[in-house]
Amino acid sequence: MGKVLLTVGGSDSSGGAGIQADIKTFAGLGFHGTSAITAGTAQNTLGVREVYPLAPEAVAAQMVALFEDFEISAAKTGMLHSGEIVSKVAGFFEIEKITLVVDPVIEAEAGGWLLESPALDRLCKRLIPFARVVTPNIFEAEAITGIKVSDERSAVEAGEAILDLGAEAAIVTGGHLEGTDVLVTKMGHHLICGEKLAGGNHGVGCTYSAALTAYLARGMNLESAAKAAKKFAAFSVNKSIGVGRGASPVNPLGEILGRAERFDVLTEVQKGVDLLVEEPAFRHLIPEVGSNLGMAISGASSPEDVAAVEGRMVRVGSRVKACGSVRFGASSHVARILLAAMSFDPKVRAGMNIRFGDDVLDAIRELGLSTSHFSRVDEPSGSRTMSWGTQEAIKRFRSRAEFDADASELPGSVPQVIWDRGGPGKEPMIRLLGFSAREVANSAVQIARSLSVRREPIN
Repeated sequence: MGKVLLTVGGSDSSGGAGIQADIKTFAGLGFHGTSAITAGTAQNTLGVREVYPLAPEAVAAQMVALFEDFEISAAKTGMLHSGEIVSKVAGFFEIEKITLVVDPVIEAEAGGWLLESPALDRLCKRLIPFARVVTPNIFEAEAITGIKVSDERSAVEAGEAILDLGAEAAIVTGGHLEGTDVLVTKMGHHLICGEKLAGGNHGVGCTYSAALTAYLARGMNLESAAKAAKKFAAFSVNKSIGVGRGASPVNPLGEILGRAERFDVLTEVQKGVDLLVEEPAFRHLIPEVGSNLGMAISGASSPEDVAAVEGRMVRVGSRVKACGSVRFGASSHVARILLAAMSFDPKVRAGMNIRFGDDVLDAIRELGLSTSHFSRVDEPSGSRTMSWGTQEAIKRFRSRAEFDADASELPGSVPQVIWDRGGPGKEPMIRLLGFSAREVANSAVQIARSLSVRREPIN
C-alpha cells in the first residue's frame, strides 16, 4: 500500500471543507496528503462569499511538481471551478493511470456556488471518463444527468447515466435519501445503508470522498470501501465541532483522537492503581466496601466514558489487590461522582474513595487539601446518593457556607475532598478528586504515609 494521496480542489478559509477536510481525513486514515489547490475561497460556516480561482497553469504546475516527486496511490478531485481547470486536471489523469475519485462539487454545503455552469459539461466529458467512482449528492447527480433524484429507483437511473459517461462506478450519496447511499456499477447496484445524523455537516461530502479514496488505496473493493467511508463520515459528523454561527464543520480526526484519549485514560488509571498497590501504607485507607480509582474522558456523559477498576481494590492481608482490570464502565459509583463534579468543573476528571475516619480527615487537613461534605440525612427521596451528595458538597464549597479555614482553592472551584458520615446501612466515606488519576493516587499515598507517621500501623 502506497502512503501518498492527492486531493485537487479548493481551499476553504474556514477550515471545514475542501482540501483542509481532505488532508485531515487522509491523515486520520494513515496517509500523507498532498494537494493541488484550484482556488482560494473567502468563506465561513455561513457560506461562500468570494471565489478566487488560480490560473490553470498554476494548478498544472502543482500537479507536475507532485507527480515528479511522489508515488501517488490514489487521488480525488473536489472543487475545480472552471472549464479550463477541469481540462488541465483531466489531462493529468489521462496520463497518470491511478485510482481517481471524482467528487463533483457544485455548491458548498455551507452555501455558495463553486463550479461555473460551462465547466459542468467539461467535467462530464473530460474528467468523469477517468473516474474509478463518482460521488455526487442527489443535487449534483441531477445536475450531471438531468434526472430528478427522489428515491432509490431514480438514484439508480442517475448512477447508470453517470456510468454511460465513462465512469466505472457512481455512488449517489444519501444525505437527502434518509441516509442511504446508492452504489451503481456495471454489475448492478447496492444500497449502503445508514441514517441521517444530527450534527455539523460542513465538509461531510469532502470527508466522505476523501475517506473513500483512502480505503480504495488500501486495496479494499468498492462496496467495502464505500461502507467504511460512510462509517468514517458518520463518526466525523458525530464529532463535529460547534464553531462559527452556521453549519458546524465535521471533525475527521475526532474519532481517532477520541480513541487515543480513551487509551490515555486507561493508561493513566492503571498507573494510578500501580502507585496505590505498591504503597504498603495505602492498605490502611481501604474501606469495607473496597476502594476504586477512576478517570473520565473529556466531555464524559455516561459511565461508559469513565474508566475504573473492575471489582475495586481490596485489602488482602498486608497488601492491596486490584480485583480486575481497568476498563470503561467498570464503576457506576465512581462515574456518578465524576460526572457530577465535571458539571461544575470539566477539568476535574479523576476521583477515588477511601475509608472515613477523623484521623484521616486530620491528615487531609494537615496536607492542606480543600474539603467539603454532605449529610445523607438531607438526601431527597429517590435521588442517587453519589450524584446528589457530590453536587451538594460542591455547592457548599462554592458558597463557602461551610469551608475549611486552610482551604487553598479559590471560590468557584471544586473541593479536593468530599466526605460524609454515612447513614443506616451506609458506610461513611471520603472521596478524593483531581485532574488526573495519578494526581488523586498521589494524594491518597500522601494521606496514607501521613497516617503511618502519626500512629502505629494497623496489623
